Amino acid sequence: MRAFFVDYETTTGRGVKMGNKGSAAAAGVGTLVLTVIVHGKTTKIKMEKVLLVLTMGYNLMSDGMAEESGAEMSFKGGQAIIRIAKNVAACATRKNGLYQLDQDPLSNAAAVASLQLWHERLGHVDVADVRQMIAQKDIDGLNCSSMAVKDVCEPCVYRKTAMAPINRAAGGRGTKRLQLVHSNLGGPMSEPSCSGALYFGTFTDHFSGWKSVLFLQRKNDLLAEYKKWLKKAQLHSGTKIKVLCSDNGSESVTTRA
Repeated sequence: MRAFFVDYETTTGRGVKMGNKGSAAAAGVGTLVLTVIVHGKTTKIKMEKVLLVLTMGYNLMSDGMAEESGAEMSFKGGQAIIRIAKNVAACATRKNGLYQLDQDPLSNAAAVASLQLWHERLGHVDVADVRQMIAQKDIDGLNCSSMAVKDVCEPCVYRKTAMAPINRAAGGRGTKRLQLVHSNLGGPMSEPSCSGALYFGTFTDHFSGWKSVLFLQRKNDLLAEYKKWLKKAQLHSGTKIKVLCSDNGSESVTTRA
């Protein structure tokens, strides 16, 4: 992957020979810095003269090239150890017939992203500030694979907008029970309840905060269930409802021929 290279240049006339006597051309050459796991701890290794072959589906390391660079490799019990100057530089585990480097599963992939993705990861901080952090290397491991950004970042647009004031129903907050009741409808749920309900309706008294939840099999059942709830609420509170506030959905409306 091109984004993992810390330095890179295109190349021509170079390639990799395959086991079927074929070859694959290299698009470029450069240096990789990988985060590997050695004895349970993470460390970084630098790999130079790495070829980028776009047609290959796996990242392969040549034992011969590693030996030429001064590395020593030993294999035992499905484990491989790579030493440089007698120090363990990396380890590998045999999986499906191939030895795979023991790498940190997140660090290398997460540290390389586009400018747009870094902008989003950092809480939509100004793009110019992200560019500056990358250019000045203010954050270790902040590697950018592309400097392209969206023309319009939707969360940034919403963040800069101001919400219009909301008109208060019935002159504001209720001063006694059932003076102002809020109603809402939720659903359908992905799974029905034990009684077969797929929807639920809520009625909240603005003054006391008392909330009732009604379970409904159909959304159009809300009006009938509201009438039952209203009788109980008025009997319990000793007062009559004054204002019912809803989103004006059709489930709260009935028509008569």
